[in-house]
Amino acid sequence: MLIHANLINKVCKKLEIQSISLTKKKLIRNYDEKIFKKIITHKILLNLIIESHKKLTVSMLIIDIDYHKVILSKFWMNKNEILLNM
Repeated sequence: MLIHANLINKVCKKLEIQSISLTKKKLIRNYDEKIFKKIITHKILLNLIIESHKKLTVSMLIIDIDYHKVILSKFWMNKNEILLNM
C-alpha cells in the first residue's frame, strides 16, 4: 500500500504515530512495469479494522505519487481477502 507524502504529516499527527525509516530503500514499478523515478525511504504502520471483525497491521509506504492519495495493491487485497464494494 502506498500513501501520498503530502498526507503523512496529517495522518501521523492525527494518529499520534511516527514514520519509520526503511533499512533498504525501495523502488517501485508503474502500472506499465516501468521503474518509478522516486525512491521510497519511509513507511508508517497502521492498525485497520475491516467490517468490524478483521484487524490488520498494515505497512504503508510513503511516496510522492501523482493523482492519488492512497493506492491499494491487488496483491495486498488478495492476501488479506479484501473485496471492494463499488
